[in-house]
Amino acid sequence: MKRLILISFALMVALVSHAIMIAPADFRVVCKDGSVAYYSGLYTTLTFSEDASLLYITTGLPTNDEYEDGYDYEDGSEDVVCYAVDGIEAIEFAEGGAYRDMYSYDGAHVDVAIDPTDDTSYTEVAEKVITDAADGDYGDFIENYTPTSRVTITYDGDKATVSGTVSGVMSRVTGAHVIVSSTKKNIAYTLKGTTTNGSFKLYSDYKTQVTMEGVNITNPTGAAINIQSGKTIMVELADGTTNTLKDGTSYTMTTGEDQKGTFFSEGQLVFSGKGSLDVQSVGGHGIVSDDYVRMRNGSITVNSVRDGINTNDCFIMYGGAVNVTAQQDGLDVGKGYIEIGGGKLTVTAVDEGVTSSYEGDDAGNIDPLITPYIDVKGGLIKIVTTGEKGHAVRAMSTLSMTGGILQATAKGAGAKAVMSEGDMSLMGGKLTAFAEGNAIYETDTQELSSAAALRSKGVLTIENMTVGAKSTGTGGKGVNNVGNVTLKNSTVSVVASGATHKHNALDSRSRGVDTDGSLTFDGGSLQVRSYDDPLSGTSLTFLNSAIYVGYTVGSK
Repeated sequence: MKRLILISFALMVALVSHAIMIAPADFRVVCKDGSVAYYSGLYTTLTFSEDASLLYITTGLPTNDEYEDGYDYEDGSEDVVCYAVDGIEAIEFAEGGAYRDMYSYDGAHVDVAIDPTDDTSYTEVAEKVITDAADGDYGDFIENYTPTSRVTITYDGDKATVSGTVSGVMSRVTGAHVIVSSTKKNIAYTLKGTTTNGSFKLYSDYKTQVTMEGVNITNPTGAAINIQSGKTIMVELADGTTNTLKDGTSYTMTTGEDQKGTFFSEGQLVFSGKGSLDVQSVGGHGIVSDDYVRMRNGSITVNSVRDGINTNDCFIMYGGAVNVTAQQDGLDVGKGYIEIGGGKLTVTAVDEGVTSSYEGDDAGNIDPLITPYIDVKGGLIKIVTTGEKGHAVRAMSTLSMTGGILQATAKGAGAKAVMSEGDMSLMGGKLTAFAEGNAIYETDTQELSSAAALRSKGVLTIENMTVGAKSTGTGGKGVNNVGNVTLKNSTVSVVASGATHKHNALDSRSRGVDTDGSLTFDGGSLQVRSYDDPLSGTSLTFLNSAIYVGYTVGSK
């Protein structure tokens, strides 16, 4: 038996510069502990490293009885790994690397879980204040805004008072409902006090500062704060204060005007300060801007019967803390992008957790100037969503990550934890994604749609990252991709533990890493455990990588 191994190993070494052509069938791996891993005939090319401890090649798989004593081949490596290849069209060699099956009869296997140290390891870095007036973001910083006049609105039960007379600023008060119209520059408004039947509505021709200084407003018939101005509103949460806004179950509308949520603005909303804001929605969305929302610091909590935060052009966050609980989408940007570079964002939602949702107008026309991407540069982000075919994070174009910590969980049939309609580029930080749901039958396409932890419809690149992806439902995919997949200098763990999903004559196999393109591993390590196929692609290339693959115990 050892003679066969020696001869086969010599043959394998001789194949460094020659390809073997064999009819497509299965790729099977036998380890010296007697465990076996199976691979369906899904590859056109397999590239192994020259020093990967390959021992033999065979067109038949010997029985475990022939190896009951295990292997003891002295090739200078500490851990000898054995391979049986059946039905590979081509075998090539590259420099460096290792490939190992990690399934064993004692149940050793990889798993993916939330790292409890993520919370303590994240340290917020204060956002740099833009001081160059020529910078496009200069106007978003309250440090660069100097009000020359201040108007104070004080709420007291069923009435409100306005103090601070300013030329060009007019106010109308009905009970505790306050309407202010301003044609004056450099104005600041301070809101304080409590009312259970009031509101603040602002018309302004210029950028304005609104300071919330311990205010509690409930409006039974509409938005608590309604900004009918397309200019920037710098919302200051005064240090040490707690502020609360709540809308009503139905809205009394004004002709020609919107009020889509508890805190509504036609223009930009920029939040800063070291106070807190609690937004409660029982009729509309929580926080809405028909322009964009920017979070710089402070603490915001949103509980909404509809979307938590809904904005048109973009959502930008570089500090503070936002905690959203929504019965519809958590954070929805309708015609733009999402950029997160710092702060803590926590979302619990139904359907879409965080999404740049632009898909064109009602006629299906796409505006090429709208780029609905998601860019994560930093921060601690935790997203959980429930619902059939929902997404914890979904970009309608590209998704990129260069820093920060992202935890994404999607619970529901056919759900995806992290998805991009375009390329996905994970180039730094830490990502942990979970999909908890079975595959679902699509009546329109008459096909099965699988749940997936990571799903990209373009090219997937993972470099200098720590990534965990786990799918637990039947027919689930750990990583599911349309284009090529490249893993470089990263630590990646993938689990797809659910059984094969069957619907009449259709079935969807559980797969660890599944792509319609090629798989390339260049540096770092990949650990995969799957009920069915650990790896699936048109070609498989190992370059200076450690690859560990296997099956869920009892699946084979």
